Amino acid sequence: MNKIDNSASFPRPLDRAALPFPDWSYRHIFRHGQCDPAGIVYTPEFFNVFNHAIEAWFCDCLGLNYYDFIGPRRIGLGYVNAHAEFFSPVRMGDQVEYFVRVSRIGGKSYALELNAMLGDTEALRGLFTTVTTDLDTHRSVAIPTDLRDALNRFLFSDTP
Repeated sequence: MNKIDNSASFPRPLDRAALPFPDWSYRHIFRHGQCDPAGIVYTPEFFNVFNHAIEAWFCDCLGLNYYDFIGPRRIGLGYVNAHAEFFSPVRMGDQVEYFVRVSRIGGKSYALELNAMLGDTEALRGLFTTVTTDLDTHRSVAIPTDLRDALNRFLFSDTP
């Protein structure tokens, strides 16, 4: 019986040298309360920290106040798709460094990839699709021009 090699279809962890935007990162040390009895980080904790990284990236890199969108501007930044690919366990006391890149920009949505590095190797990858909405009508709206312009500075495609 012949075995089919599907390994090319599985995601592989990145090395630090492969990061397209290495100049900014968000660092987080995982604490006791974020871990199970074996000292491994609970899966939901990663999504909480992914969101912290995105909020900080908005303010630090995009030059836009994340909280102004949701507050005074009434523009929702909700996820319609959020998932993670796990490559290695993260344990209590580990410092993970998060890097953000934009993988797609549409008319009313954009996709972010967060590479979570443990040392020089990617421990996990977060993939998020965000839809901009009017928080009063709860309907999708076009990505605001200032946000679109800022996102374009971090758009990365690995296709030539």
